[in-house]
Amino acid sequence: MSKPGGRRDLRALIFCMLAGCLLVSSVTAQPQEQEQMPDLQKPITLDQALEIAFRQSPTIKVALAQIQKSQATVAEARANYLPKFNADLVQQWQGPKVTFLAPGTNEKLEIFPASDTRANASFLLPLDINKRLSFATQIARYQNEIDYLNLRSVSQQLIFDVKSAYYNVLRAMGQEEVAQAALDAAKARLRDANVRFAAGTAPKFDVTRAQVDVANLNQSLIQAKARVATAISALNRVIGIDVNFPTQVVRSTVEIEEVKMDIAKSVEQAQSLRPEIMSLERLILLNQINARLQRTGILPSLNATGRVTYDVKASGFSKSNTSWIAMLDLSIPIWDGGITAAKVAQAYADVNRASEQLNETKLLVALQTRTAALNLQEAAERVSTTDANVALAEEALRLASVRYEAGIATMVEVTDAEAALTQAKTNAVNARYDYAVALADLQRATSTQPEIQKLQLLGPQFEIAKSSSGK
Repeated sequence: MSKPGGRRDLRALIFCMLAGCLLVSSVTAQPQEQEQMPDLQKPITLDQALEIAFRQSPTIKVALAQIQKSQATVAEARANYLPKFNADLVQQWQGPKVTFLAPGTNEKLEIFPASDTRANASFLLPLDINKRLSFATQIARYQNEIDYLNLRSVSQQLIFDVKSAYYNVLRAMGQEEVAQAALDAAKARLRDANVRFAAGTAPKFDVTRAQVDVANLNQSLIQAKARVATAISALNRVIGIDVNFPTQVVRSTVEIEEVKMDIAKSVEQAQSLRPEIMSLERLILLNQINARLQRTGILPSLNATGRVTYDVKASGFSKSNTSWIAMLDLSIPIWDGGITAAKVAQAYADVNRASEQLNETKLLVALQTRTAALNLQEAAERVSTTDANVALAEEALRLASVRYEAGIATMVEVTDAEAALTQAKTNAVNARYDYAVALADLQRATSTQPEIQKLQLLGPQFEIAKSSSGK
């Protein structure tokens, strides 16, 4: 289970997240107090894409609504400790009128007046001798923490989805640039081949081969442009806007850092920070408390009640218009037919189920973390090798071009060298963005996303919420 200090840090963190999301939910109601949405007519950065996603995501809004509901449930549970007051006013008519003559006097007393007006005030104070109210409050608090953790979980997944979609747009744009450069080079070779053929220094084959290359590479460019459009639509869906909107992104370079993975340490970190694990730990505690709550079904309960009545017209032997009564109501269950035992058994079954879910989730988290770490390590290695391969391919193309100019190589050699360079550049683009996605995946798997830690997705108000919650 989590340590007390860690729980305070977690609750402070997820309180900040809730505060930020509440800012999102009030954008429409108070636009003058909120920062405007990023201008989608201009290229957006990754941080802006994340901001849009957090403002638009239905998943975040659903999780936020659930938190608001569980907070109200906690307030309801606490309210059960407080006394309940009621008041009523009764106007009564009845007949026949009943009177009698008081002995020794000539005064007539009404036993049942024909009409009467009465005001009553009553209260009920539950005395939690069986701790039923205490257990119910603890359950509500644990459920509230579980809902906070669910908000954090869906937030982490949304961050990863946005980053992955954003990097895939950059990947597709990089592939388009490579395809465009290859086509431009092929067109230049075609022009050169036509000049050489017209001058009689190159065969017709060189022209034909250059034409074939231009046609093939033009198809590749068309496919690359389609991939860009598809990636933009996917990004739009993730951030919650119309998939047909022509979103533009800021072209940025992925910084590659040296990777020194300690997978065992990463797994340990993930299992101590992942909200899914902490949520199941709290679910186990919740079900254990629920088992104790269900046992109270066979325990006595005690309530204090009272009532004050004001009768506008005194009747009977009393000359006072006011009367009162106070009671202690002790209820002792004798036999419930086995209902309590059945409910306790159900609660312990829930404890066992949550324990097994926790074990399963820990195994899954360990697998996710190990897979993400290995993917990041492999992508980092590929980046270094593909960059070196691009340099080699550029040198090979230079040599092939020199040999062709000297007349000791054919156009095929140059074409092959150009194709090898194009493939090397494509591999370099893929490796770089594979690294970026793998890093984002590892951060999600270990719950170390800087976007969550810094809480800077929604501007300065979010930072104010963070600082105030940390006091």
